[in-house]
Amino acid sequence: MSQTGLVWPDYVAVEAEGYAVADDAHVERSPFDDGLVRQERRYASALTALGVTALIASDDDYGRFRAWARDCAHRWFAWTAPETGVQHRVRVRGGAGGIAYTARIGGDGRRAWEATLTLEGVGL
Repeated sequence: MSQTGLVWPDYVAVEAEGYAVADDAHVERSPFDDGLVRQERRYASALTALGVTALIASDDDYGRFRAWARDCAHRWFAWTAPETGVQHRVRVRGGAGGIAYTARIGGDGRRAWEATLTLEGVGL
């Protein structure tokens, strides 16, 4: 359990393919009259953005995840990075509205879901 009490649902796996990490620009740029551009840090700590594809195995889990996202995605929660196993405090950029869902039909005819989203946190 995290300090916030919220955690990423354990029934939703994160796919290794398509996992991406990028630092947010945390500078403010101001052009000068002479054409040079001044650049200053805006924050002491910059957010890191993680592009994630989550795999949801069934329609029931899809419904559970949508409910979790509606209630929790906009708040800070504990998430374990798949490449390191280290737990981080993150939130979904844009909350529930920042998640795109795609249905996938397997060879057995069952429907599964992919959720594409961006997590953000400090020190990832």
